Amino acid sequence: MECAEAREHLSDLNRGHLEAGTAEAVRAHVGQCASCAAALQREAEVRALIQARAPRYPAPPALRSRIQAAMAQDAFGGPGWRALLRSHPWTVGSLAGAIAVLLLVWGGTLWMARDPVSRLAAQAVAEHVEYAKEMMNRPIPDPPALVKELRSQVDFSFEPIFRGDSQVQLVAGLVSDLLGKRAAAFVYRDGSGRYTTLFLMPEAGTTIPAENRMPIETFKPHHRVTSGRHLLLWKQRDLACLLISDLDEAEMAAMFLKIRKAA
Repeated sequence: MECAEAREHLSDLNRGHLEAGTAEAVRAHVGQCASCAAALQREAEVRALIQARAPRYPAPPALRSRIQAAMAQDAFGGPGWRALLRSHPWTVGSLAGAIAVLLLVWGGTLWMARDPVSRLAAQAVAEHVEYAKEMMNRPIPDPPALVKELRSQVDFSFEPIFRGDSQVQLVAGLVSDLLGKRAAAFVYRDGSGRYTTLFLMPEAGTTIPAENRMPIETFKPHHRVTSGRHLLLWKQRDLACLLISDLDEAEMAAMFLKIRKAA
């Protein structure tokens, strides 16, 4: 695969939207091309930063209808999007807002480039939020079958996984790409509808910060809060483990023990 073709797929690779064969081909190219590897990392950083920080507002019904009408016109060769953009009242305030978001992304990217754990945390939190939205209406899978299927989809081995109990259910297992590194993601939901995501990935290249360690019995994982969610990061044998949760700090510690002691 050449660089031009690989770069067309970088965004979909980070989002886990590529077919298995295409994803493997892109990863193989990125593993041998420093330029494309850097591009993949930049794309992941910017995407994670925008998802974590940029405000989101629902479109008013009238604007939604105009967009749908413009899309329909485009499909049949009409003026479509050009007419919609010309008719949109771009005010000084809306332009200033757009510039502010761009400056936020630019400044945040420079800061995050100096802190690889922050980059990892930002993308993982964004993935966690997406998973929570996707799992709300899905039926509960069979945990043993789910774990077996995920083992066959990743190129590394992992230990026995916490499969849920009377308080927490394992609701999904997915393959993720965190900053270009393949990861196994396990999504849990408690009785109150709060979600926790466990990411497992090869530990090579992952540094656990020495500061902000949270004592949990005999363990001391790194702890931080990102976008209002608690995050724990630790190494377990040859894996880096990242836990992100909607739970409070005490509940997060209890969840950590369930996961840590299941292995």
